[in-house]
Amino acid sequence: MTVKERLEAYRRKKRKQEMMESIKSVMRNIFSWNREIRIEKFEESMKEEQVKLCKQSVDVEEDVQEIDVQEEDNTQESQSTVLKRVIYLLYFLLWATLYMIALEYEFGAVYFVLSALIFICLNTRSGPKRRGEPSAYSVFNPNCEAIEGTLDASQFEKEIRYGIGGIR
Repeated sequence: MTVKERLEAYRRKKRKQEMMESIKSVMRNIFSWNREIRIEKFEESMKEEQVKLCKQSVDVEEDVQEIDVQEEDNTQESQSTVLKRVIYLLYFLLWATLYMIALEYEFGAVYFVLSALIFICLNTRSGPKRRGEPSAYSVFNPNCEAIEGTLDASQFEKEIRYGIGGIR
């Protein structure tokens, strides 16, 4: 197998992995239990994208050498995600066991409400904003840019006049 064939096979494999990772990240974002982990992973993926853009000028021989290094990184990442899932499963089993005990002592509703409040508190950030993170208030952002999902007056006016799809 020539170097070009190996490189093409590697690139196909990477495209497939990137597609699978994007699908997995969407699913993780939907079912994520901890917003902090999701934000950290997003920051890591942004850093990886910047590194990829900088390495576009690398020639074919360096790409072939990177194959081995990236395969090792992928195995380590998959092991850590499996470990995190097992830990979450153990947390859930502990919660369910304690819930069964609370039900036995007719304290189940109080336990459920308290655990829901604790879950909400653990999944909301009360710490300071990270450097470079946009503010929820657009006046504090550069060029007064609003964060994604913000409803502003012009968008509201367009929706009232022309419908949700925009201009007809």
